[in-house]
Amino acid sequence: MPHLPTTWKERQEADLAAKVERAQRDQRFQWLRSRKVRRALVIMSALLCVGIIPGFAQGGAIVGIVVTIAAALSWWALRISVHTVADLPDRFLDERQRAIRDRAYLDAYRIYASIIGGLATIGLVMFVFVSESEAVTLTTTWNQALGGVLFILILASALPSMVVAWLDAGEVTDHE
Repeated sequence: MPHLPTTWKERQEADLAAKVERAQRDQRFQWLRSRKVRRALVIMSALLCVGIIPGFAQGGAIVGIVVTIAAALSWWALRISVHTVADLPDRFLDERQRAIRDRAYLDAYRIYASIIGGLATIGLVMFVFVSESEAVTLTTTWNQALGGVLFILILASALPSMVVAWLDAGEVTDHE
C-alpha cells in the first residue's frame, strides 16, 4: 500500500508533484511548443510588455488594462509552451532542462538589469534637462506610473519563460 501524505508539507509536495506531472504530459497545447511559435510568442510578449506603458499613458486605464491582460495571457502561453520549466524546482527537471532553466535565469537577470538600468539612465537624463529648463515641466499621472510599475512587474515575471522559449529548440510538430 502506497504511503499517503499525512502532514501539510507532504500534501503540498504530493500536490506539486501531481501538478508538474500533469503539466509535463499535457498535450492540449502541443501547437505552442514548436520553435517558430515559441519565438513568435516571445516577440509578442516583449511588444505587449513594452506596450503597457503607452497603453496606460496615452490610452488611459481601460486600454492599459487590456494591454496588461494581453501581456499576462502571452506570459501564460509562454509558460505552457515550455512546460513551466522556468519555474520548477530542480527535482522535477532533467539535466538538460536544468541547464536551460539556469542559463535562462542568468540571461533574464542580465536583460532585466540592462532594461531597468537603461530606463533609469534615460529618466535621470530627462530629469537633468527638465530641471535645467524653466520652460519645461515634467509631470507624471497615475496611469503613467501604474503603466511603469506593471511593465516592470510583468517583465520580471515573463523574462525567464521568454528566455527558455527562445533558447529551447522546442518540440517537432506535424506543422513544421
